[in-house]
Amino acid sequence: MNPISLLALLAAVGVATFLFRYAMIGLFAGRELPPWLRALSSHIAPASFAALTASALFVHGGEVALMLDTPKPWAALIAALVAWHTRHVLTTIAAGMAALYLLKLLF
Repeated sequence: MNPISLLALLAAVGVATFLFRYAMIGLFAGRELPPWLRALSSHIAPASFAALTASALFVHGGEVALMLDTPKPWAALIAALVAWHTRHVLTTIAAGMAALYLLKLLF
C-alpha cells in the first residue's frame, strides 16, 4: 500500500470513528435513550472485554489456535469458574492472577 493510500485510509477511519462517537455523545446528550438502545449499551463493556480476552488467549502469531500447553487458558478457566461460583470481581481477578503465576511455575 502506498503512503497516500495509507494516509487516506487512516483519515477515513478517523473520520468514521469521530462521527460514530459524536453521534452517541452529541446527538443523545441531554436526551433519554430509547429503551432498545439502552439495553444494547449495557452489553458494550462485557462484549469488549470478552473480545480482548479471547484474542489474548486464542490468537498466536496472527492465527487462531487453542494452545493448551500454556498457562493462560488454564488460568482463564480457573478465573471463569471462580467468577461463576462467587460472582465477585475482585475475587475473580485475584484467583485468575494467582492461578496464572502458579501455572507459570509449573509450565
